[in-house]
Order: sequence, then structure tokens, then C-alpha cells
Amino acid sequence: MPEEVVLVSDHQTTQLKKGIAQILYQHNLDQSQISSILHLSQPMVSNYCASKETLPDHILLLAQGIAEKIMQQYPIRFHTCIMFTDTPYEGHYFVANKHELLTDENQRIVDTLTEAFLMLKGKDIAPLVPEVKINIAQAKQQANTPDDIAAFLNGLLIADNKVIGINGVRFGTSKHLSSLLLYLQQHLNISAIMNIAFLNDIGNHAFQYTYLTKDFKLEDAHDHCDLLLHRGDFGLEPCSYVVGTDAIDVAKKVIRLLEECPCP
Repeated sequence: MPEEVVLVSDHQTTQLKKGIAQILYQHNLDQSQISSILHLSQPMVSNYCASKETLPDHILLLAQGIAEKIMQQYPIRFHTCIMFTDTPYEGHYFVANKHELLTDENQRIVDTLTEAFLMLKGKDIAPLVPEVKINIAQAKQQANTPDDIAAFLNGLLIADNKVIGINGVRFGTSKHLSSLLLYLQQHLNISAIMNIAFLNDIGNHAFQYTYLTKDFKLEDAHDHCDLLLHRGDFGLEPCSYVVGTDAIDVAKKVIRLLEECPCP
């Protein structure tokens, strides 16, 4: 998950810590606490708090914002950042793992997953809700690891059997769906998958389906498939998987299932 960072030049680091120390001291934090938070010796904190130096306005503003987060119990860490560039990076930024960077392809996947959620939002999906959380995952074109696959953080949020919300999209989450999708892409032309309840009788429909073995391998070879059924195992709930070319395709199939198939 991207994390907020604040970059300051090396010569302003001392001024920033001095400003933070003074603000925290004014808010009745004792010097031993400030020493621990800022990783400074207590005599240094004492000197900072007693300093009469006039700090630049932008440093004071930055120190105020950081001090407020500290008082609200946000975790704060100070690091040295070494950059091989002539560009003077200062100010607020976000740092992320490489797979979390929003390249054009990653942004398209996030947008597609969001659109799929909006298609399902508010729909009563009671017949398709499994015991475990329900989620949709979509892979990049050249997916090799779970970090190349995005899904909803904590899955789709369900209340009264209706899809009501999501907690954002993340790459490298939903390990089970990611692992299964990586395997299936070797055999089927798909890039998205959604887990739903086991369908005992899928009735009259136009969907092509097959079964998965206990270890989640295809029982039979297929050129095309819409549904995958897993009979479950000891400690594993029977379930179904809807697969498609992308998350929107999967959402459309789920909506058709609700319209055409009897309840499990």
C-alpha cells in the first residue's frame, strides 16, 4: 500500500526536528517521550526546546502537521534518503512497491474492477454468496506472480445479501484467487475471476462449465469456460468460480447467473 512521506533537504532536518520538539513540548509531552519519538538524546531535546532560533515558516507549518499526527498516535519514522539526481525533491510524496505503481495498464485494471463493482452494487446476490468472503481479481497481460494481479482489498462488502461497497483495489492481495488465476491463464483465455457459492444445479443456461480437482486443477481440457466448479474437500467449502476476459465480463456473467440460474 502506498505510504505518505515528507522529504526535506539535509540542512533542514535539524530545523524540522527542532520545530516538532518545541510543538510537542508545548502540548505537554515530556522530554523523554519526545526523545524516544524523534530518536534524539534527551539533552539534545532540551536544547531544541530551549532554542530561540526563528524557524522558516514552511518548516514550522510542516512541523505542525507532523506533530499533530504524532499526537493522534500515527506511527512516525525518520529515514535518510539518498538520491542520485540533481532534482531537489522536497515536499509530500507517496512511496510504493513497484507492483503498486499506477502505470497505464494498472490504472486500466483498477478502473475495470471499479466498474465491475458498480455493476454489482445494490444487487441482491443471496444465491451466490459463499461462506468465505467474495472477491474479483484481474491480472495484467503478462502476469507472472500474485503481485501482477489486482483485487478488492477485503473483498466485496456485503450487507443483507447485497453488494454495498469496497475498501479499494490493491495488487498482490487475494492470494487464493491470484494463484488460481495464474494457473488457469495457462489453459484458458481469461484475465479475471470471481468466487461464488457452489452451484448444485446451474439449470438451462448458455454457460460452459467444468470441474476442478481437489487441488484446484482443471479436470478436463477446455478451450473456453465460463464457470469452474469445485466440490470442496475436508475443511474446504464447495464453491464456484466465474471467469472472463476482464472483471466487467465476469460481472456481466454473474448478473446473468442471477437472472437465469436457480438458487444453489
